[in-house]
Amino acid sequence: MKLEQRVMTKNGYKIFVGGVSLIGVDKEVNQDAFRARVDADRNLAYIIVADGLGSCRHSDHGAEKAVEIIEGWLLNRLPKYAFLSDNVANILAKRLAEEWNAAYGTDEIGDYDTTVHAAVFYKGSLLIGGIGDGMALIGGDELACRDYIDEKDMFCNVTHSMCSINVKELLDFEVLPETVYNGGAIMILATDGISEDLIPEKKLTLTAYFREVLSEKGIDGLQEELREWIENWETENHCDDKTICYLAVEKEERHGE
Repeated sequence: MKLEQRVMTKNGYKIFVGGVSLIGVDKEVNQDAFRARVDADRNLAYIIVADGLGSCRHSDHGAEKAVEIIEGWLLNRLPKYAFLSDNVANILAKRLAEEWNAAYGTDEIGDYDTTVHAAVFYKGSLLIGGIGDGMALIGGDELACRDYIDEKDMFCNVTHSMCSINVKELLDFEVLPETVYNGGAIMILATDGISEDLIPEKKLTLTAYFREVLSEKGIDGLQEELREWIENWETENHCDDKTICYLAVEKEERHGE
């Protein structure tokens, strides 16, 4: 089991990020990859989750590569921009597609296929999106919980991925300014090893529940609860790896009230 957790206090915000990943039953390799990091100097926090396609021989490496590309862009390119915008989001999508395609030869790229999603806090604004299935929840004080992936793929029965022919067009990120979420919000990313087992109505209660646990027990309490949850997960229909990450934003004066 892999776990990560960090807390950042910056410019009146308190940011919590964490994640848990567990290899699937009877599997030799965890094909999921994730990051849950903060960078106070850049006023930046992010979570990234990639789910390597089980039918591909080296999808664990592909998932890690997709995560590395996004993380590298966030750390090295995003700080050149004064704020998040739709244009910045489009640049991220373009760079991800270009670097992914350049990483592998045409005859081998299919062996590394993966889906990937990211959620970012940068100077008060939020970004969420990516490509493929799984779960990408966002909710807050003034923001009803919704699943970004369900909204985008509502009328599609095809699993999109980094090897999709039109990956540049399919990669999609949404930017939300602070005024939209009113200073208190949380984003949760998960692979389909988790999302497929959740009752839709229950899934949409997760953002409020995570924020409640953070308020009452702190990040250590939430991480422990997630660890126990994942370890005791019972699944009848699949043996997928299970990864879940969260990025919570709270105004400092609001946290703990």
